[in-house]
Amino acid sequence: MNPGFSITAAIAMAIVPATSALAHTALKSASPASGSVLTQSPPVLTLTFLQPTRLTSLMLVTAAGERALPFKPGGSARTFSAARPGLARGRNEIRWRALSQDGHVVEGSIILVLRAPKP
Repeated sequence: MNPGFSITAAIAMAIVPATSALAHTALKSASPASGSVLTQSPPVLTLTFLQPTRLTSLMLVTAAGERALPFKPGGSARTFSAARPGLARGRNEIRWRALSQDGHVVEGSIILVLRAPKP
């Protein structure tokens, strides 16, 4: 085996864990899931991230405007919840913004549709 290749492979293996630890976090899941069509506003909206993060903003955007949603916990965590988000009939966009462990701002949104119940 080529000694230069062995050294290069060893360096690459040492760097991979270090760079993955610095990766930005991402939203793992939302409940209700983005794209859901509901007949009533959920009692709780839950966001779960891949890594601990600090959620800094959670906004509900509807045709009538936008408003901040209070969420818990207030510190660093993987899962955050907003009780009684009060979705409006029609399209609801929940925009989130967070600070990942590496200090970078990450953001995204989920879309939920609220329809009238079928008679």
